[in-house]
Amino acid sequence: MPNGAPEDWFDDDIAEMDLGYGEKAGLQIYRNYGKSFEAHARKAFVEALDTEQIDLGELKKLASKIVAEDARFLPVIACAFADQQLEAAFKAALPEGIPGGKASLFRGYGPLSSLAQRIQLAYAFNILSPDLMKDLDHLRATRNAISHSWDVSNLDGFLVDGRLGEMVRVDGILAERSAADEQLVRGLDAIGGFRVSLIWIMSRLVYEAAAYHRAKAANLHPQHALYDDPPPKWLRLVGEVALDASRQIANNG
Repeated sequence: MPNGAPEDWFDDDIAEMDLGYGEKAGLQIYRNYGKSFEAHARKAFVEALDTEQIDLGELKKLASKIVAEDARFLPVIACAFADQQLEAAFKAALPEGIPGGKASLFRGYGPLSSLAQRIQLAYAFNILSPDLMKDLDHLRATRNAISHSWDVSNLDGFLVDGRLGEMVRVDGILAERSAADEQLVRGLDAIGGFRVSLIWIMSRLVYEAAAYHRAKAANLHPQHALYDDPPPKWLRLVGEVALDASRQIANNG
C-alpha cells in the first residue's frame, strides 16, 4: 500500500480497531497477502482436480435403488453405502505408519469399526463436513429404529416424526433455487421428499469422500475449496447424477 493511502482502503473491521495507521496498514497487507495466496492455491487445486476422473459407478447404482426400491429398505441400503464411503475417506486421510496398520482401526473393536464411530470421529476431526455427518447420523438412527420395529407398514413416523425429520429437506432447497426445480419437486409426498434428499446427501458424500482430504492437504478450507465458485467439475458431475435421480423420483410420484 502506498504511503498516505486513504482510510477506506482498510476492511471495515480493521478500520474500526483502536490502532495506529501503520498497525492497521500492516494488518491489511497481511490479510490481503493471505487472501491472494489462498486464491492462488484454490485455483491450482481446482485445476488439478479437473484433470482427474471421479468414479461415479457406485453412486449411479445407488441412485437407481433410491429411485425404485421400497422406501423401508432405503435407510439400510444408504447406511451400508455411507459406511463404505466413510471407510474410504478415513483411509485416504489417515497418515501412513500407524502402529498396527490402518486396517486394524476398522476391525473388531477398533475405533472406526462401526458406522456410528466413523460418523462421530469424522465430525470430531473434520474428515468430512460436520453438517453432512449430522444428516448421516439421523439416517443411521432411523435405520436402527426400523430394524428394531416389527411394523413398518407406515413410514410417516420414521420419515416425518423421527430423526429423519431433522435431516435437511433438499427438495425444499431445490424448490427455492429456480422455477424449474420448484416444478420438479412440486407435489412430492414425504417419502418422495426423503428419496430426493437421500440421493443428494449420498452424492455429496461421494464427492467429499474423494476430495475433502485433498483440500485439507492443500491447506485450504474444504468447504470453500469444494463449493465456492467456480467449483471443481466433480461437483457438477455428482450433481448431474442427483438431479437425474430427482427427476425420476418426481416422475414416479
